[in-house]
Amino acid sequence: MPSSSAAPPPPTHERKVVSALFVDLVGFTATSESADPEDVEGMLTTYFAMARAQIEAHGGVVEKFIGDAVLGVFGVPAAHEDDPERAVRAALRICEDAAGLKTLDGTPLRIRVGVDTGEVLVRLGVAPGAGEHFVTGDTINTASRIQAIAPEGGVAVGRATHDATKAVFGYEELPPAVLKGKAEPVRIFRPTAARARLGVDLTRTHGSAYVGREIDLGLLKGLFDKSVAASSVHLVTVVGEPGIGKSRIVAELLAHAQARVPGLTWRQGRCLPYGDGVTFWALGEIVKAHAGILESDDPTVAAAKIDDAVPAGPDRDWLRQRLRPLVGVDASSGAEREELFAAWRTFLEELAEAHPTVLVFEDIHWADDAMLAFLEHLADRAAGVPLFVVATARPELFERDASFGAGLANVNRINLAPLSDEETAQLVADLLGAVVPPELQAPILERADGNPLYAEEFIRLLGDRDLLVESDGAVTLREGHTLPLPDSIGALIAARLDTLPAERKAMLADAAVVGKVFWAGAVAAMGERDVAAVNEAMRELARKELVRPARHSSMVGEAEYAFWHVLTRDVAYAQLPRPSRAARHVAAAEWLEAKAGDRAEDVAEVLAHHWATALDLARAAGQTERAASLEPKALRALTLAGERAFGLDMAAAVASFERALALAPPGHPGRPRLLVKVADAMGDSGRMREAVELAREAVETLREQGDLVGVLDALGVLENCYLLLADARRWVVVAERLTIAETLPPGDEVVRAIVGAAQAEQWAGRHEAALELLDRALTMDASLGGGESFRILANRGMTRGLMWDAGGLDDIRQAIALAVENGHGSFAAWWHNNLSALLIPLEGPAPALETLRTATALARARGLEAATDTIIGSTINAHWDLGNLDEALELIRELERRSTADRSVLSRAEGWSYEALVLVLQGRADVTEDRLDWIATTVRASGSAEYGVVGLGSCAIAWAALGHADVAEALLAEIAASPGMRRQLTYAMYLSPLVRAALSIGDDAVARRLIEGVEPEYPFAAHALVTTGAALAESGGDLATAARAYSDAATRWASFGVPYEQALALLGAGRCLIALDRSAEAAPGLRKARELFARLGAAPALAETDALLQQPTSLAAG
Repeated sequence: MPSSSAAPPPPTHERKVVSALFVDLVGFTATSESADPEDVEGMLTTYFAMARAQIEAHGGVVEKFIGDAVLGVFGVPAAHEDDPERAVRAALRICEDAAGLKTLDGTPLRIRVGVDTGEVLVRLGVAPGAGEHFVTGDTINTASRIQAIAPEGGVAVGRATHDATKAVFGYEELPPAVLKGKAEPVRIFRPTAARARLGVDLTRTHGSAYVGREIDLGLLKGLFDKSVAASSVHLVTVVGEPGIGKSRIVAELLAHAQARVPGLTWRQGRCLPYGDGVTFWALGEIVKAHAGILESDDPTVAAAKIDDAVPAGPDRDWLRQRLRPLVGVDASSGAEREELFAAWRTFLEELAEAHPTVLVFEDIHWADDAMLAFLEHLADRAAGVPLFVVATARPELFERDASFGAGLANVNRINLAPLSDEETAQLVADLLGAVVPPELQAPILERADGNPLYAEEFIRLLGDRDLLVESDGAVTLREGHTLPLPDSIGALIAARLDTLPAERKAMLADAAVVGKVFWAGAVAAMGERDVAAVNEAMRELARKELVRPARHSSMVGEAEYAFWHVLTRDVAYAQLPRPSRAARHVAAAEWLEAKAGDRAEDVAEVLAHHWATALDLARAAGQTERAASLEPKALRALTLAGERAFGLDMAAAVASFERALALAPPGHPGRPRLLVKVADAMGDSGRMREAVELAREAVETLREQGDLVGVLDALGVLENCYLLLADARRWVVVAERLTIAETLPPGDEVVRAIVGAAQAEQWAGRHEAALELLDRALTMDASLGGGESFRILANRGMTRGLMWDAGGLDDIRQAIALAVENGHGSFAAWWHNNLSALLIPLEGPAPALETLRTATALARARGLEAATDTIIGSTINAHWDLGNLDEALELIRELERRSTADRSVLSRAEGWSYEALVLVLQGRADVTEDRLDWIATTVRASGSAEYGVVGLGSCAIAWAALGHADVAEALLAEIAASPGMRRQLTYAMYLSPLVRAALSIGDDAVARRLIEGVEPEYPFAAHALVTTGAALAESGGDLATAARAYSDAATRWASFGVPYEQALALLGAGRCLIALDRSAEAAPGLRKARELFARLGAAPALAETDALLQQPTSLAAG
């Protein structure tokens, strides 16, 4: 489907990471100013030719000559994964060759060379050598300035070049240099020597355990063992993308082979991607290594060493003459290729005849056809000796020569697949030597995508940049940082992309703009291409393991693909200049909108990404008019994305809304309604104070506009924030909201306002008034189509439950089902929590805890931070009742970590209330008077009867335990006198400990007032009344009645799953029975009580129980 506007033009520029080499003569101006111009030209021509030859021999291009300076660039027009290495090698060779040239006065030519690596902008379509400038960027200037301070006759490189090549070259760090245009001194380095000969990999040390690939390694080992056991020749090609582990599996083979075969001969060489005379370079390196020929050996020494390496025999002279060309001696032997192949094969067979031999040819995808032909010749003709040949290659080898090795029975191919996520995670953990939390592991796994080298490079870079923080055996990413892309990986991928034809690369660039997942239709529309041609191109790219087709497309009628690695997408995307990126994001958005039609909300987040990114890029590129035209589209898309994410991923919703708000400054007509959305999302995300400020701005602006319907929703957000902040201004907002609603015609906003008022009445314990308001809301909602029925039903269920009607549970469950069905995820999380508040007193804490686990999963998955805080508070309550005190304390600590002045005030008060109960139970002196005062002040300010019971009740119990009878008595009297608190379900849950606290300070009158009017309408209340009746009977001296009641209470609490109350009831019964001289009856109950108290760590009660059990009569009864 074509887009609504013309396809973006092909890019004229490309961003690339290159290595720039700048070489300049030292003292040339003074030498040449009096010289003949023809002599000057002759000398410069020789010097320029030498520099150009070395730059081009190493795969670079000469960008320009400037006076007596030369600028070479590596990575243009095509990138190579080792461009920094090529640049440094070229620089060193230029210095070597310059020493053999003379200046006009006959002295040796003096030069300096500087190399730097970084991102530049490259003009496309300019032929190197055409004399046109085609590279722009700070990297070029920096290379020039590094050159100016390089040692005379030597090379200096920048930090990026050093980091990319420090495994290949030894370096001496020079004093930091102050360079023009740089704010800080720049670290520079002088390469001293190569660590290994070109083409021979360094001996790698693998710091991590070998992970995965057991079958592949087993096959490789098995073939080697067969070669040794049967004295046979085998050729195995290990194939895989760069970094997939080809070298590592070869290293594992080396360890196995050395352990199995004493005296093993192991030789390896690497095929080169550039340079002169490299056709048989890998074989030459193998021969050099066996003969002990060093890079520093002159031809005479090399010839002598090759002579010594050839065993005695009738063919010795013949072999010696034909091996010499491989090591750079007597380059022209005059022999035909078949004769050379035969001689080389014979030499290798003789090695294997003396000792089992392994020959490793690395990177044969770079090998010339002649080298490949020799490997086939070796596998086909060699025989009767234990010779095991291993070649490593990328998939490109078989695109170039699909028949390599085909038809030979002793040739095998092992294709290495990416590691699984589990294997990559194991590798990452091993590399770090620590526990890796999901927030660090997930992005590494995503970006490594099963490639071991990528994973290793990410870990190395994190360590090099000191981005890891270790604590308690776990590592995390330093705050404020994201996972960077290692330059080495970027270079690998860029080099692969630059091997593609221009049109294929352009398609990948367009696909990269669409995303990691893309569709053929989008790529076709963005470049005005034929869809069939795009699909054919994608099949070709899939064979190269750059993309992979999706088995099932997420878009009907569109072929879907994904980048093989997300990093391939990142590099392809990064190469596009900003104007090109912006144009392509617009094209992608238009195509997607056309495909989505009326269902744009289904792809809202993707549309928002494209429009907002296009806007950002247009601004960054200075395209003012284009940016202005994109702002309305970005605003609309971001708002839609925020609405789509609301309740599903609140962090994403806030991010979209905030970006949208930035495009709607004060005075923008859409700002007030947008403010309500932002504030609502921020409130659910726990950013309460910010939400309050935005909601207040929305109320004022909407009121000025006369938009009273909008004012209602803005006040609703403000009310909810004040509630969770325990801010008494909530009640003013509730009243104002209902007053405005009374003046408006029926509508969803009016229904929500009435429900909000009902919730406030319920909060205060005025349940009948709440039901009346909910009936009004239900009638109005029915006339409007029932869009708010789930909200009304839930609040009605809660109110019914608070009035001891178990049918309220069904109302809430039905409301949650309706909310989930209609996509109200945030509501479902909150109301699972509210449902648990009814379940504890009606069905017990165990089913409540299960419901809270569901609530927690919903809230955490959606980023509902405020809901999560509240749910944690409720979960602490359930754990307290169940006797899971360690779990309760752990959640209290979590709540403390999460809590700020901006949120969680009531949840913190609830958590600290239960902490006080736990500390009293365990007899600890950790309860602080300041904290108790804060709890009481906070819950009073909230106006919540429910939180009043929890907060004031816990404070009263704690003050009594601390011996402050006057403070405890005042709080107990306050609770007893509050009709609202007494009508809360939590009141019955606190009744037993409240009565015990009153009796402990000798106030029987307050104890009786606390019980007055409480009816056994539901299980928790019934059990509490039996318990408190027993306590009052014991206090009044009726021990027989008390004993019976305590025993009844213990049975009730055991069946309800509340062990602390069960244990206290057993203790009470035992106490009464012993006093009645019925010790034999008391002992079993006391022992059970002791067991429960010990598990709970209830030191005071445990001490009392032990004292009773140690009485002589009790012990005798036992």
